[in-house]
Amino acid sequence: MTRIRQALISDLDKIYKLEQECFISPWTMELLLLDIFGSEFNVYYVIEDEDGVFGYIGLNTILDEAHIRKLCIAEEKRRKGHATALLQFAEKKMAENGMYALTLEVREHNQPAIRLYESFGFTPEGIRKDYYGNGEGAVIMWKRDIQCRKS
Repeated sequence: MTRIRQALISDLDKIYKLEQECFISPWTMELLLLDIFGSEFNVYYVIEDEDGVFGYIGLNTILDEAHIRKLCIAEEKRRKGHATALLQFAEKKMAENGMYALTLEVREHNQPAIRLYESFGFTPEGIRKDYYGNGEGAVIMWKRDIQCRKS
């Protein structure tokens, strides 16, 4: 059985390991520590099962909008609905806290992630050229009016 909860300091090592597995340019342990626990405007949630934490989502709140900074699922747990579950959970939590929109950037060549976000209701609204510093741009995606979906 899976469950989603707010990240704890004891989750940091597992989050760091997932970060290294999931991202082309992973963050350092220090950056993750500061991002997860160093700002009252950031919140991270982990998804876990009986074997432990296997994914996370990180958000930054800006006035009445939330920016998804990170979304990561362990390779062996992908394509099983866990990313969607994290997105749904995060949307509900953000709506409960007065946010009306979610935004994110995704590598323009990461078609599986773009399809996931589109299936969840995000729409592409622009490109940040050379966002990743290697010539690759980021697709800016938005999902607006999330409070309408509050339960």
